[in-house]
Amino acid sequence: MTDQRPTFGTRELYDALAVALNDDQVWLTKASSMTFSMMHVYHGSIERSFRMQFDGGVMSNVEEFEDSADAPDTVFVLIGDTDDWCDMLATAELSVNIALVSRKILVKGKMGMLMKSIPQFNYIIGKLIELEPRVPEDEPA
Repeated sequence: MTDQRPTFGTRELYDALAVALNDDQVWLTKASSMTFSMMHVYHGSIERSFRMQFDGGVMSNVEEFEDSADAPDTVFVLIGDTDDWCDMLATAELSVNIALVSRKILVKGKMGMLMKSIPQFNYIIGKLIELEPRVPEDEPA
């Protein structure tokens, strides 16, 4: 039996997120006014960035960059250490609110718009957690 869970820190995870959100009527209603881009930047053992576009809540155009400087302009950029992203997305040991307040995850973007969109950001993180991403280094050899 193969493990169908997406792998943490890969485009596969963000592609799975797009499917999960776009098939979720609760999300589409909650996020119907969301039209902007967002990028998650990983530093540390994984050096990658994942940029997503939201149009009326629909997540599209997932792109992966080895260097975030190569990405087009993005409304929200969330930057953090790979371990902190893992604690937030794979193990759920770190909440979005604590990650932001403690500055473990740094945010570049319009803070007013971010604060207004916190329920949607929490929903996105919740969906990522529901996908139960596999963390390769935690798997037995």
